Formats: sequence, structure tokens, C-alpha cells
Amino acid sequence: MKPKKIFAAAAVAAVLILTIAAPQRYSAACLSGIALWAKAVLPALFPFFVLTAVLTRLGAANASARLLAPLARKFRLPGIAAYCFLLSALSGYPVGSRLVADLTEGGALPKESAARVAVLCSTSGPMFLVGSVGGAMFQSAAAGAVLLASHILGILAVCLLALPFARKPVRERRQNVLPTAAKADDVLRESVHGALISILCVGGTIALFYVFAQALADVGALALLARPLARLLRPFGAEQLADGFVSGLLEATRGCAALAGAGGTLALPLCAFLVTFGGACILAQQLGYLRRAGVGSGYFVACKVLQGAAAFAICLGLSALFL
Repeated sequence: MKPKKIFAAAAVAAVLILTIAAPQRYSAACLSGIALWAKAVLPALFPFFVLTAVLTRLGAANASARLLAPLARKFRLPGIAAYCFLLSALSGYPVGSRLVADLTEGGALPKESAARVAVLCSTSGPMFLVGSVGGAMFQSAAAGAVLLASHILGILAVCLLALPFARKPVRERRQNVLPTAAKADDVLRESVHGALISILCVGGTIALFYVFAQALADVGALALLARPLARLLRPFGAEQLADGFVSGLLEATRGCAALAGAGGTLALPLCAFLVTFGGACILAQQLGYLRRAGVGSGYFVACKVLQGAAAFAICLGLSALFL
């Protein structure tokens, strides 16, 4: 067995032992994850999962690709990439990753472009950023707007900076994206079925990462990781933000709530990093789809770190100007 697999197996075994030792504690953590999924994720994402699948099966992707091709060429990408980005920006994770996987498997998105499209189409939605984080957590719609702008601009900035290293635009492909059902009710049935499986997988991932976060907190790993960050933030008077930020590296929503509760000038920029990077929970959801498109996890995660850093810097500047 390879060292990575040995380490992963040992970590999973340790969490399993902890859950057996304190079943009520970890059942509560799991239920907290399921509650978050049921209250915030399921109603926000499930309709988008269904509707994007219906649009794709009806051929909207191919039509949009031709219309949006001039914009996509600015990023040296096929026109279908603009369709993915538009739906991802409106819907949020992991709709963009699911679209990239479906379109690559269907032949509409060239496999050699899938990794760059995946990085471009890894966005949170305006409902979450403006409504949940800005309005509910920070009690400020303006903060939500700054967060949304920083998030989108950070993602686009890294994609633009990578253009000199990108390949020339590939030739457009015009074959069907997915097998088109013969009847409208078949399109709806297949779309609902696929969306239901996808949203259940998202819920399971969130619940599992809540259990992981509880285990790391119980063994003191989160506090250990937060200690060096707290020292780094001390000169800025933001030492108390370290725990929330480290928690957000696992599950972004939980981290954003903690940062908003702590307050301070760096709270919103650190949230911008978290929602753009995604945290381990969201990354796991996205990579689960992107492996079908042949997207490497190392490349994808490295790009998300860069996008998170860019969003942090942009949010810091916009906050100084508008908040």
C-alpha cells in the first residue's frame, strides 16, 4: 500500500474509533451537516441541478456556445465554456463542475480544455454570497455585494493571468452534448433523477465533513493549525479570526459564520478567500465530478488557492473603498 493510502486509512480509522467512543457527539455533528444541507443547500441547488440538466438535454448548450463563442475566445476557450460559466455563476457550486463533467463526457467540451474550464466555472452563487453571507451573517447587503464582486473578479483574474500559458483555442465541436430524449417528459424524468442523485451526494459529503471537523476539533488539530495563523494575524489585531478561518478551510459556510461573528476589518476578505477557495468539503464535491472529465486534483486545488488569494486582495481593496 502506498504511503498516501496508509495515511488516509489511518486517519479514517482514527475518526471511526472516535465515533464509536462518542456516538452521540458525532451523530449530532452529522445531523448538523444534514440540517445545513436541508435548510440552505437543498432548496438552493436542487432546482438549478434539474433546470441546468433540462437546458443541456434540450440543446441549449450548443446554441449558447455559438452565441457566446466570441467572449470565450478571449480566454482561449471554446464557446461552451461561457455557457458553463454563466450557469455556474448563477447557480453556485457544484453546478459548474457537474456541467463540465457532463459536457466533456458528451463530447461538446474538448477534454484538453476541461481543466481550464473547470477552474473558470468554480463559483459560488449570488444567493449564498449576498443573501446568506452578506445579509444574514454580516448584516449588510453591501458587504455581500463586495464579497460577490471580489469572488468573481478573483476567479477571472487568475484565469486571465494564465492566458500566456494556455493553448490556442480548440476547434468547436457541434455534436449533441447529451443524448436527447425523444419526449419532454423523458427529458424531465432523466434530469430529475440525475439531479436527485447529485444533491444526495452533496448532502452526504457535507455531513461527512462535519464529522471530520468535529474529530479534528476533539483531538486539538484545528487549534494546532490555527496557532501559527493567529500569530500572523496578531499585528493586524485579527488574532481571533484564526479559528474561524481554519474551520472554514474544511467547511466554508461554517467558517464564514465564525468570521462574521468575530468581526474586524479582515473578516470579510478572509471570507472572500474561503468562498473562492471553497474549503475541503466543496473541493471534494467538485473533484467528484471533475474526475469524470479527467481534471487533475493537484492542478485544480492549486488554482483555487491562487483564486482565493486574489479574491482576498480584491476584497481588501473594495472594503476600504465602499464599506
